[in-house]
Amino acid sequence: MHNGEVRRTLVLVRHGESVYNADQIFTGLLDVDLSARGIAQIDVAARLMSDAGLRPRLLITSPLLRATRTAEGLRTALCPDAELCQDWRLAERDYGCLTGVPKHECRARWGEEAFFTWRRTLTGKPPPATAEQRAAWRSGANGLGPLTLGMSESLADVVERVRPFWAALRERLASADGPIAVIAHGNSLRALCLLMSDLSATEVEHLNIPAAQPLVFRTDEHGDPVGPGVYLDPVTAQAEAAKVAAEGGT
Repeated sequence: MHNGEVRRTLVLVRHGESVYNADQIFTGLLDVDLSARGIAQIDVAARLMSDAGLRPRLLITSPLLRATRTAEGLRTALCPDAELCQDWRLAERDYGCLTGVPKHECRARWGEEAFFTWRRTLTGKPPPATAEQRAAWRSGANGLGPLTLGMSESLADVVERVRPFWAALRERLASADGPIAVIAHGNSLRALCLLMSDLSATEVEHLNIPAAQPLVFRTDEHGDPVGPGVYLDPVTAQAEAAKVAAEGGT
């Protein structure tokens, strides 16, 4: 791969496993840390990127702790001099009343149909959190822009907040400012993939992005993807994505 191709490369990385991921709890905008496994996953992701010759010149991360810790770990391991910045648009989807609730409890309380509609479809949206739920949460992260913890979003809402982010990122890729790494969450990355690759509602329903598995896109002179994204470790990525799907999806 010549230098021009590398500089038009985009790497998407979902943050390492969080403590709530490990317990299969809906997290959304709650600001939880990485698990021990999640911290170890950063080193694996960094090694995969290093072996592929991908040392980002820019890392853009969600402001939530599980993403910023992943981004900082990748920068330390791969590219200590790279620029690192945060963008609130990359924050996880707000799950409303599902926030902080174990997935099995959500299925039992609201039923399988609502669970699927709220979790996987483009327009499905859980009810907002109750006042009682809000009172039980500790405060969320800083830097979330207009997002309010517990308000609830559909994936379509996340697509709309990610849309201007993709427009700016596309310009940077067209200018060969890469490689660029985006470190975010299952749903903000699903939204970004929808915009980048013009995915249908059905395609995005079935898209599950595993933790800390680098997904690489080559882009053209306009910043648009050339073909689908490719995981640097496709066997492990597919196995981990299957586990996410078995839990009910990202």
